[in-house]
Amino acid sequence: MDRLENSGQGRASFRLLVMVAGFWGTLFFSWGIPVFASDVTDVIVITADEIRKMNVQKIAGVLNQVSGLNAGDNSVSIRGSYKVKVLLDGRPINDPTSSYNAVKFDLVSLENVEKIAIYRGEGALKYGDDASAGVILITTKKIGAFHGNMKSYWGNFGTSSYSANGRSLTGTFGVSTSVGYDNTDGYNINNDREKKRVGGKIEYLPKEDVTMAFSADYLKDKYGLSGRPEYPTPHSRKESDMLSCALSAKAKGIRSEAFYNEGDIQNRDPDKQIDNSMTVRNLGEDLYSSLDMGGWGSLNYGAALRWGEAESTQFDSRREYSASIFVADTFSIKPLPFTFSFGLRGSLYSDFDNTFNPEMKITYKKMAWTLSFAYNRVCNTPSFYQRYDKNSTKEPNPDLGMETADNFSLSSSVDVFSGISLGVSLFYNSVVDRITYVLGDGGVGQYDNFGKVTCSGADFLISWRLLKELSFKATYTCLRAIDEDTGLWVACKPRHRVYADLCYTPRDDLSAIFNLDYESMQYTRSDNMASVPDRAICDLRIEYSPAWAAFGWGRFDLFGEVSNMWNKRYLYGDGLLAPPRTWLCGLNFQF
Repeated sequence: MDRLENSGQGRASFRLLVMVAGFWGTLFFSWGIPVFASDVTDVIVITADEIRKMNVQKIAGVLNQVSGLNAGDNSVSIRGSYKVKVLLDGRPINDPTSSYNAVKFDLVSLENVEKIAIYRGEGALKYGDDASAGVILITTKKIGAFHGNMKSYWGNFGTSSYSANGRSLTGTFGVSTSVGYDNTDGYNINNDREKKRVGGKIEYLPKEDVTMAFSADYLKDKYGLSGRPEYPTPHSRKESDMLSCALSAKAKGIRSEAFYNEGDIQNRDPDKQIDNSMTVRNLGEDLYSSLDMGGWGSLNYGAALRWGEAESTQFDSRREYSASIFVADTFSIKPLPFTFSFGLRGSLYSDFDNTFNPEMKITYKKMAWTLSFAYNRVCNTPSFYQRYDKNSTKEPNPDLGMETADNFSLSSSVDVFSGISLGVSLFYNSVVDRITYVLGDGGVGQYDNFGKVTCSGADFLISWRLLKELSFKATYTCLRAIDEDTGLWVACKPRHRVYADLCYTPRDDLSAIFNLDYESMQYTRSDNMASVPDRAICDLRIEYSPAWAAFGWGRFDLFGEVSNMWNKRYLYGDGLLAPPRTWLCGLNFQF
């Protein structure tokens, strides 16, 4: 029955893609309507000013504004895949001890972010493995005249947050510091959490084209694991520490990015006799440069070295390393309105087979009309945690291998009428030997290479300025994720997702945003024997920046947020209980 249902869903998806392609073709070729180039190539840049207008308090709130993305406090997926590489000023901040490619977003304060660049299904040619879904680049603000902020908020369930950031430039030297503390009692048994963060950065800017910077951030995270409602773990506890350091330099057209990450995790569950810890250390170096080839365009090239080590109470010390080089050429053939980009990345591994992965892109641009087609092949390597560690919900699998993904996309966007913009991106991803968690009886499973999985669908975006003070923005993702060996649906992948914001700004110092987040039914097991129903959640975000709160030495902003306004009880795609109605209010002092 499940196979017949999935087959019908597949035919419906195909018909939908055909109708969408036909609709856009009619728009382009019959009307000649202009296209926004910034949304065309699946590369989206969000600036600090745009972030400020979203009224969000965390990076996840920013990422959820982008079609195809689904982000949480410590996770992000693109088009249903968590294989997303996240870089903070050039260094990876994915948790090396994680089971699902978690991201340590808490290493950076949102107020410190200058811009976020999102590569949907792209970026692996330059940034390497474990990026089959895409790459996210977070760039912090440049250090200038003395400025910063202090921010606090409080909410129900014992929630509180305190943070402070400061930056100052003296001559050729700049210094920035950042601290933060978050705490909550949680909304479920054994669901409390406490996070502490501290970081700093030193920049040396002797010349305009010569820069050097050293940064270091530390995050400590302590929390409980309540487990699934049907398999509660009321005494399971986890502690996570992560130290991330980076040294970057640029001179004479060559850029160097070196980093050291160390993650430590401790799992304890006396009910299951679990008491183990694991430490993972990663060291990396990246070199980039480019060469002007005249009529043959710009040649970009680089090299990367990676070294990793893990030790645990569950296994002996393990080490691995890899080395990679890449080259890419981007050129145009005048007077034709085409731009071509071709590249190849080759990698050597100590523990896996060597690889050669291609990437190509063809872009057509005439006046304001742009259309882009892209293809790449990416490899995702299993983590030390997935292969060797054991805890209350998983067994080790040392034979776990690498997975390979082939990604295709066709993207465009269009300004239909004044104040209305539409966007669409069609995608098809084929993953061989996919690394996935397979839940067994009793709530304990392991990671396996699970045959071939295809993910296909479309991302849609609409942005509409209804009135001067009223605007609407919505994203919709249609996803078909099927295990081709069994014909079954991949777990934790909703077929439909809608994320919409209705923004009301009655005056310059006040804004209110009403949000709708909808996800359709999704299976919680790979055998499709269990599922969670669809759900629609509504949130409200308010920010008030009164003129009376501005002084010669700074200003105050007031903000508030209510999540899950109707207090709906629902489960996440992995079967865990989601939060009930939560609220917070706070203030942000900028100086």
